[in-house]
Amino acid sequence: MDTPSISPIWCAVANIKKEIVSGEEHQIKNGTKHFRGGAIIYVIDAYWGMCNSVTVIGHHRKTGRFITIDLNHSRLEKLRLDLVYSPTVISLIYRHFDSKWGDKLCYSEDYAKKIVEGVSLWEDY
Repeated sequence: MDTPSISPIWCAVANIKKEIVSGEEHQIKNGTKHFRGGAIIYVIDAYWGMCNSVTVIGHHRKTGRFITIDLNHSRLEKLRLDLVYSPTVISLIYRHFDSKWGDKLCYSEDYAKKIVEGVSLWEDY
């Protein structure tokens, strides 16, 4: 049985910081509530007006399933552009844009580059 082939797409990729300071006591935690420290996540969208949150896809730390959530950009490091080969991640990216704009084709390599360049500048805010 032949499986349909999905072409790889360009996406902004980052890692979750291994040590994150949180709370009033400034406790150091390994990663976030949903992702382990060092986990690779796919940054698929950004809240451009707020300059602090991004939409990401990654493996949940407990279930191991892919989840799509909004995350503060300060939890990310090593933001870069990379090819995504995973059919699951690609379908989740298209599903996000299809539900948001009604057009999954609005996601492109140019938009991924805009995320890498734009979110990298948010460190100044």
